[in-house]
Amino acid sequence: MLLPFLIAMLLATLILLSVTRLATERLVRQHHGQKTDFFRAHPIQPGDIVFLGDSLNDGCRWHELFPDLPVKNRGINADTTEGVLRRLPEILEGKPAAIFLMIGTNDLPWYEYHADADILTHYRGILEKCRGMAPATRVYVQSLLPREATYTWRIRRLNDHLRALADEFGMTYIDLFPAFLGEHGGLKREITNDSLHLLAGGYAIWKSHLEPYLAEYRKP
Repeated sequence: MLLPFLIAMLLATLILLSVTRLATERLVRQHHGQKTDFFRAHPIQPGDIVFLGDSLNDGCRWHELFPDLPVKNRGINADTTEGVLRRLPEILEGKPAAIFLMIGTNDLPWYEYHADADILTHYRGILEKCRGMAPATRVYVQSLLPREATYTWRIRRLNDHLRALADEFGMTYIDLFPAFLGEHGGLKREITNDSLHLLAGGYAIWKSHLEPYLAEYRKP
């Protein structure tokens, strides 16, 4: 009797996981559509400074951190390297002054898993498109941030590749990883409440590291 019960429980769990995953994917698609529709209605303009990526960008009020600069937030919750590559042309058509890129952490978990080679292929495509469509736009490749400690070794390895890609394309690499790494091997506990997203203190650290790069875009 025990075996049929265990099989039934396993099937019920798999069904529940499938239903939950489908519901989550629907919400992600809806959110993505809402964001991209807004972005199309408010296109990038020449001279804009674009923060491009996923929920780590989406969750920040960059215009409040840098009120004296023409910043535009183009982060979308749950976006991936492939997603950024798809929506990049609309950003580049506006010929922004700079793009601060951080993307890739959503490519890592099992439910959205992409191999390192695929992530780096998408990254190369992003940088090639930037150079081809908007050669005057300065692109800043930011390292991936730490998250749960189990991801640390892979994030370190990917960041090494991102640094090499930035060098290859003559773009600026910004290594944020050490400033966010906690003693336990993951994201610093005092700047997050879920081991992934940032609290205000995390954005303060991020801002301080970007200030030297943004200084040149301030009018005298």
